[in-house]
Amino acid sequence: MKVIKLGGSIITNKAKFGEFREENAKALSRVISDSGHEAIIIHGAGSFGHIKAMDYHLNVPGQIEGKTGKIAEVIGDVLTLNSLIVGTMIREGINAFSLPPHSIFPITDKDYELIDHLLRNRFVPVLYGDIIVSDGDYRIISGDEIALEMAKKFSPEEVIFVTDVDGLFTSDPKKDKNARLIGKVRAPEIDIGYGDIDATGSMRGKVERIKEILKYTKKVLIVNGNYPDRLGKALRSEDTTGTVIT
Repeated sequence: MKVIKLGGSIITNKAKFGEFREENAKALSRVISDSGHEAIIIHGAGSFGHIKAMDYHLNVPGQIEGKTGKIAEVIGDVLTLNSLIVGTMIREGINAFSLPPHSIFPITDKDYELIDHLLRNRFVPVLYGDIIVSDGDYRIISGDEIALEMAKKFSPEEVIFVTDVDGLFTSDPKKDKNARLIGKVRAPEIDIGYGDIDATGSMRGKVERIKEILKYTKKVLIVNGNYPDRLGKALRSEDTTGTVIT
């Protein structure tokens, strides 16, 4: 079984609220469908979640009181994105089954049993970055955090992060034209300041999460979702452009 995390920047225009990248979602869904793999899919909230969450100051955990309407609004917006994604996947032949995190987190054994039941019956559970509420408090749960939770419980064959960059580089490829892609690396070698590996900004947080994930799976792969066939090759266990972390 594989866990596949589709980054929000791949399925939405992160600079424009509510803009769904339908063609990208179709192409990625098609290669996942063609692979026939048992999988759990997680997607980011992208512009459907992050823009308002920042505007409403929901990006920092806190008390629900006084923010109920704004929390409900963002949850609804991200649920809209999930509906678009799941609909696209179903049309491309994936037995996608939406599992809104706000309805199952904090996750219990009963919820894991549901996911296991879905997998046994050839459904593909689809979760996503969301806002969860509990005991009068709220917080954002990221897709990367959910990927870790799924890895802990199901020990997948591998976890694949589909992002808007090719993988890990020697420096930030968006700022340095001489940045080199690192094809394969061991997790302990990615510590900040180690050798020539760049893991700063948002990628730094992702790498720290990946290190945790590697306690429960043998391999993590980062590929660029703007080139869907790279995900297809990864799912076929073929060499592809990206970074393999072990």
